Amino acid sequence: MDSKQLSVRLHGLPVGVLEQDLQGAMHFTYLETAAHALSISMPLTKNVYDNNHCVAFFGGLLPESDHVRKVLGKKFAVSPNNSFGLLREIGKDCAGAISFHPVDEPVLAHDDFALEGRVLSDEELVTYIQELPTKPLFIGVDGLRLSLAGIQDKAAICLIDEHIAIPQHGCPTTHILKPAIDRFAGTVENEYFCMTLAKRLGLPVAEVEMRRAKDISYLLVKRYDRTTLDNRIRRIHQEDFCQALCVRTSHKYQNEGGPGFKQCFDLLRLTSTPVIDRTRFAQFVIFNYLIGNNDAHAKNYSLLHLPNDTIELAPLYDTLSTCIYKDLSKRMAMKISSKYELDRVDPRHWQELCQDIGYSYPLLKETLLSQTEGILETAKREFTILKESSIDLGSVNSIISLLEKHCTKILKRFKEL
Repeated sequence: MDSKQLSVRLHGLPVGVLEQDLQGAMHFTYLETAAHALSISMPLTKNVYDNNHCVAFFGGLLPESDHVRKVLGKKFAVSPNNSFGLLREIGKDCAGAISFHPVDEPVLAHDDFALEGRVLSDEELVTYIQELPTKPLFIGVDGLRLSLAGIQDKAAICLIDEHIAIPQHGCPTTHILKPAIDRFAGTVENEYFCMTLAKRLGLPVAEVEMRRAKDISYLLVKRYDRTTLDNRIRRIHQEDFCQALCVRTSHKYQNEGGPGFKQCFDLLRLTSTPVIDRTRFAQFVIFNYLIGNNDAHAKNYSLLHLPNDTIELAPLYDTLSTCIYKDLSKRMAMKISSKYELDRVDPRHWQELCQDIGYSYPLLKETLLSQTEGILETAKREFTILKESSIDLGSVNSIISLLEKHCTKILKRFKEL
């Protein structure tokens, strides 16, 4: 049977072949020489992984936006629904350490790259940001071809001597650039504030920085799946929870058949340090609950695959308060016991969740009350710091108002027990 093939490489080394048959279905087979699995959901085996596995894992590396996929499809003469075709065109630099190549492309003898790129002027950067709706991911700038999952307009770039640069000569990207979302005021400040707040509370988070190019603000996020040492970049493999659970991106929300907290906490039993990772994940869940992040779905949590086959929970990322925007859903991406609405969650629902996921309720209660008691004061301190800058604090004010109401209600409910 005729088929199209791509060499799938991990840290630059071939680990398998991704095929697309005449009906458009994908299949993946590991090479006998493969030493490491791509995903918890795809362990090393001689068997062929079917289209369902391939769509969940490989499709999960691509942008989610229908508009972005249409633009990319038009540029590369590929159907926007053809994940195989899109990976063939933009799969050289993906999340983690995975890349896609023609099967006859020579294999590099190294797994690290020189930090090389063309530094952009402010004028160029402004233009490229403004063109994101029609040129997503900065695709085509200096021949750039890469993929990022997610729905938001963004781009992956390199940071060279603190300047934004377009990578060259195969250099992996080091940072993700996220401009403001037009329909929602203050998203850059919102995400920066929430991520900084999580860091102040002691949670491991992706490093973030607010920047401006002319009159355009954007968030710069340091990629936790890259390491830079002596101007050499290495990739760290990672996968999000949907990929690890073999769930398609289109089903990332629990009410659409996606993972809930039980599946997520059960997944973390498979890491190298399950007690630590389950405890840390509980902290993430509570923090997102407190700030009103209703978009904390399974693609917004990930696992890192480190050397020596070590697997651990990745730092927190893509965290902002969605509840301050009237047009966004008031339902949480994952329910707590039977409740999707955070205002309807009582202590007994947390207790029922703990029973469901096999987690200590006294420990979760202690963590919840500790974060609740500390987050508002921490938020006000951070607000005082931000007032010294010239940024718009409208969204930050809204978050603090939400925290004041939410934390007061939580503490009252627990004191009534």
